[in-house]
Parts: sequence; structure tokens; C-alpha cells
Amino acid sequence: MSRREKREQRETEIIEKAISLLSARGFLDVRMSDIAGEAGYSMGTIYSHFESKEDLIVACAHLLSLDQQALFNAIALQPITAIEKIITLAQCSWLIATQHPDLIEIDNLSLMPSVWRRATRQRAQSLNQLHVELAATFLNMVMAAIEHDIQGHDHLDAAQKELLATYLTHGMWGLCVGLSSTAQSGYANNHCNAGHDETNAHFTTNYSNFLRGYGWQEEQPQAVFERCMEIARDSMSHTQWYSQKKVKA
Repeated sequence: MSRREKREQRETEIIEKAISLLSARGFLDVRMSDIAGEAGYSMGTIYSHFESKEDLIVACAHLLSLDQQALFNAIALQPITAIEKIITLAQCSWLIATQHPDLIEIDNLSLMPSVWRRATRQRAQSLNQLHVELAATFLNMVMAAIEHDIQGHDHLDAAQKELLATYLTHGMWGLCVGLSSTAQSGYANNHCNAGHDETNAHFTTNYSNFLRGYGWQEEQPQAVFERCMEIARDSMSHTQWYSQKKVKA
């Protein structure tokens, strides 16, 4: 193994240990010395890879985003319609947000200006580029859905369809974030008496209504969401950080 390969391997080990510690304790209760001790490296070694804890947070988010990229790629290859791929990805986002809030916290922290300003520019740019690639993949799925699965937009030209796809994409992810935040809030505890099943029903109902507003005319949306949920769970089971074995009981 070359020196560069050893360094890359060591860096990955540090990041993985950091994710585990941050997941268990949270950002504020983890020090760089804790990560060094858990990884079995000196503080000098840790700082030779990461200039600050914020720099390490961005590195952790990048590794988690690679898991998300694997999900995107796996679902993109599924023999299902474009709208079903979109729904499946949305359900992956829902499952991750509701079952792995500790990992979502890492991802959200990496997007805070106060964090990425203290990260190395190269690492921040690498994470941003990965997000751009994920967004482009999803946008292509939405474009395909507008062409084949959503009615009422045949009169639009290519530029108008792309603009519509951008609006739809923003709205979909905004709805995912809002619903998952609500599911973890006191509001959900007070108004979703059936627990997880009811919060999942809130997601399905709101998402179905949102897609209908854009022209989705599925007669049995519940059946579609159930099929897509199975695909989402199976796809997540093949990831490192979002696999079913990590799902909380």
C-alpha cells in the first residue's frame, strides 16, 4: 500500500469514528481529543488531516452524502417509472430523517455558514460538488416524470418544462424536510396519536396531494407509496450508514 493510500485509509477511519461519536453524543459534546482516542491516533495525526472540528464535520457529511449518492444510483436503476423513483427517493429521505436524526444533524451542521467557513475550502467545495451532482440526478428524474407520468404539461416547451421541474424539485424537498421535522416535533406527539403509522400516513397523504397539484393522476396512490416504500427500505439496506440494522426499534 502506498503512502497516499495509507493516508486515505487513516482519514476514512477517523471520519467513521467521528460519525459514530457525533451520532451517539452530538456535536457539542464531542471534542477532537475524544475522536483521537476513539480512533487510536494522536492529536497531531488528527490535525494533520483536519484543521478543525468543523472541517471534520464537513468530511463526515461528505461520507454520509456518498451513501445518499449510492441510494440515488440504486433507485435510478430500478425498473419503475420516473414518478415512482421520485417517490422512492422522497421516502428514503423521510426514513433517514425520522429514523436517523443523529445523522441528519451532522448533515445539517455541515451546511451552516459558521461551520463551512472554518472548514478547508477544498473539503467544502468537494461536499458542495457532490450535492450539485445529487440535485442534477434528481432533476433528471423529475424531467422524465413530467414527460411521461404527469399530465397537463404537453403545451410547455423544453425551457418551461425545465423551470417547472426546478419548482417541483424545490417543493418536494421542502415538503420532505417540513414533514420530517414535524414528525419529530411536539406537534406530532400531540396530534398523531397512532405514532409512527399515523406520521407515515401524514407523509403519504401530503405528498400525494402535492403531486396531484402538479398533474399526477394516480387512482391508487396508497398502493404506489407502499410499493415504493419496499424499494426504499431495500435500497437503504445496502448502504453503510442508513441500513435497516441501524433503524431504531
